[in-house]
Amino acid sequence: MKVHVQFFSRLRDLMGTSAMEVEVPEGATVAELLEMFYSRAPALRDWDKSLLVASGVEFVSRDYVLKSGDDISVMPPVQGG
Repeated sequence: MKVHVQFFSRLRDLMGTSAMEVEVPEGATVAELLEMFYSRAPALRDWDKSLLVASGVEFVSRDYVLKSGDDISVMPPVQGG
């Protein structure tokens, strides 16, 4: 099944793209999706503990089971001031 993934800020630079369509197996989780990205861009793993992931407009945990057509956003920690 396919999911659409967007990368924001520095993560976009590390992945070399702002968005991509990714083929994942049925029942795949966010954690498994992130592992796919870490194998493509090992420097992304340095951000692992602080990454925020959303499906649509809802933040999701690493055990979130992906659904076909999900719009996934991968973001660095939110900062403001």
